[in-house]
Amino acid sequence: MFFNHELEASAEVASVIRSSDYGSDVEFILGDADADHGEIDFAISIGGDGTFLLTSKTIMGMGAPLYGVNRGRLGFLASGDARRAAADVAKILDGDYETYPIIPLRAAISGRDGTESAMWAFNEVMIVKNLVSRPIALSAHIDGKNLYSFLSDGIIVSTPIGSTAYSLSAGGPIVHPGVSGQAIVPICAHSLSPRPMLVPASTLIEIELESPAEGATLSADGMNSTFMSPGDTVGITSDPAGLVDVIRLDGGSYPDVLRDKLNWS
Repeated sequence: MFFNHELEASAEVASVIRSSDYGSDVEFILGDADADHGEIDFAISIGGDGTFLLTSKTIMGMGAPLYGVNRGRLGFLASGDARRAAADVAKILDGDYETYPIIPLRAAISGRDGTESAMWAFNEVMIVKNLVSRPIALSAHIDGKNLYSFLSDGIIVSTPIGSTAYSLSAGGPIVHPGVSGQAIVPICAHSLSPRPMLVPASTLIEIELESPAEGATLSADGMNSTFMSPGDTVGITSDPAGLVDVIRLDGGSYPDVLRDKLNWS
């Protein structure tokens, strides 16, 4: 179990689950997201969507399904009800659940100085300006073809599950999680030309920072971040090797989730 140690309510749910009787052959590990816990049968994230995303990165590619218990605010991803957590775990142990896959983005950063690095994101990869008063100049390519160059506050590349996060606030589309794609969303572009765009998941999106000299910040899920200098490029595409199967118990539809979380009538 992975939980937000800063939220007392999360610790309480973890304690309830761990103290429940599921049989002598069931063992729970209270884990740190940056530690290696060996082979696990399934993972439980207790907290908000941030805890869920951090847990997803910890177990990506392991083949262990993930169940999220919401103790945060919206809970788009960690949708499990804390009041039913112990009973829900019993269902999972009995195999009474469904799953849906989430696939991360891999962002490969190529520095002008020849350095190479990578980071992963289940919600979004974004490039944002460092100076409040100055926009950044970006150029975007898809599969080697020029898409557009523009001045803006930044750009977001979002997964379908991340489309209801920062991407939505920036004017991007809501993308059904069953869609295999990536959303490209400029942030406050200084012209009406560069518009949000949905491309296939296999598309290689390359974004180069052209200016200013003060650079920009590249971030993955608002957690990992790195400085970008003019001339640096990031290549973004879906990484199926990092797939995580998310456990779904309530059988609710995606429109149900949207109506509940976005207060639609």
